[in-house]
Amino acid sequence: MKSLRVVMLGVVCLASTVDGWSQTATTVADEGDQPSISKDSNGNIGIAFGNGKDIYFALSEDNGRTFSTAEKVATLDGLVLGMSSGPQLSMGDEYYSIVAPTRQGDLSAWRKTTGADKWDGPFRVNDVPGSAGESLADIAFDSNGKLYATWIDTRRAMEGHRGMEHAVAPGGTAHGEYDAGEEGQGAEAGHDMAATAPVMPSREEIMKEVGEMPAGAAGVSLYPGSDGKMYWVVFDQDGKALKAKDMKGYKAFKAKNEGRPKPNGKIFLSVSTDGGESWSESRMVYVAPEGSVCECCKPSIVTDDDDNVLIMFRNNVQGSRDLYLTQSHDGGSTFEVPRKLGMDTWSINGCPMDGGGLDVASGKVATVWQRKGDVFLSVPGQPEELIGPGRFPSIASIGEGHYVLWNQGRDVMALTPGSSIPVNLGTGSYPKVISLPNGEGALGVWIENGKVVTRGLY
Repeated sequence: MKSLRVVMLGVVCLASTVDGWSQTATTVADEGDQPSISKDSNGNIGIAFGNGKDIYFALSEDNGRTFSTAEKVATLDGLVLGMSSGPQLSMGDEYYSIVAPTRQGDLSAWRKTTGADKWDGPFRVNDVPGSAGESLADIAFDSNGKLYATWIDTRRAMEGHRGMEHAVAPGGTAHGEYDAGEEGQGAEAGHDMAATAPVMPSREEIMKEVGEMPAGAAGVSLYPGSDGKMYWVVFDQDGKALKAKDMKGYKAFKAKNEGRPKPNGKIFLSVSTDGGESWSESRMVYVAPEGSVCECCKPSIVTDDDDNVLIMFRNNVQGSRDLYLTQSHDGGSTFEVPRKLGMDTWSINGCPMDGGGLDVASGKVATVWQRKGDVFLSVPGQPEELIGPGRFPSIASIGEGHYVLWNQGRDVMALTPGSSIPVNLGTGSYPKVISLPNGEGALGVWIENGKVVTRGLY
């Protein structure tokens, strides 16, 4: 990895702005992928990201104007990076914590006491080995220092694991399709997933190879070839393959996997009171009526000022893959029946691989998500508001207003509170945004040409 250096954002960016935006994106790390951004109650801002097998963390103590030299948190064999999988960061008053997925189907946690130099870990989050096989998770602290982790769980045997009351709404591993072998899921069948799971290409590598999307394209999926490498396929609304890196190989994969067990992803939760060193018995928050939520879309978790816990996920009900929101008022012991977000629906025979964003400010819940290639802003109980074409949206709320970042092709787009006209911030992928303390604006982070970059939003 290239040297990671201190970046003086105050000189390059924040001191000079145009139309409420800092003029240029500024590099925090010369190499990195899948950034996650968080802040503590003192206004310190952190960014966690991955690079190969390594996990890094950089800290700003001045509203994002400067960041420390990125420090290596750990080396994690089998670290999954790409398509919204990667290190997840949450910053509490006592601990900073990171949870990251592995190709073995586990979630590993690290914690650092605020102000300390050393990260402790790894500690395993999921209590059934290999059960976090989709490699999609999120974490959040509440004001009492409880750390919540949610993920898409792929275990099949449910004995000995309690479900949430009011959890069921009435009537390929890691981001693609995965051949788990004749016995079903690799981890539960005794397979060495570390040895068999293919290496995931980055989104940039995938999209460069895909090139121009064919008419009618609804999404891109990945599958393992016979050589152990991951291959892409573009599918339409009905799941029909429109374009593939190796169409013959994809058809052979599909034929081989006819009759395989269907996805069985469920939303699970575990709680830690010591920053991630020890975790409660995992509990099922939700199982879809037909057996699986949308298996390749990352769930989101936040807590509000009253320490309510909110989880957003993409469901799979009768062929429709819409976003749902559920809430706990008792520290994650029980959850409400999930509510569908938005008035319209998306019937699609495939996974959009896009989970959206969730935030709470001044007691108001706001969400952003993608449907049919368009990004929507949605407040629960109200009609959704079309923002524009794109995917991978993120949201940061300030009072009644919202900052939204998303990808429109290769461009990073942004919308500020009170504006209806998006601004192009540059090129890149996987943008994330967080509000700055005292309502002073927001800070965006994304990957641009393999670098981790930030930009102030005002």
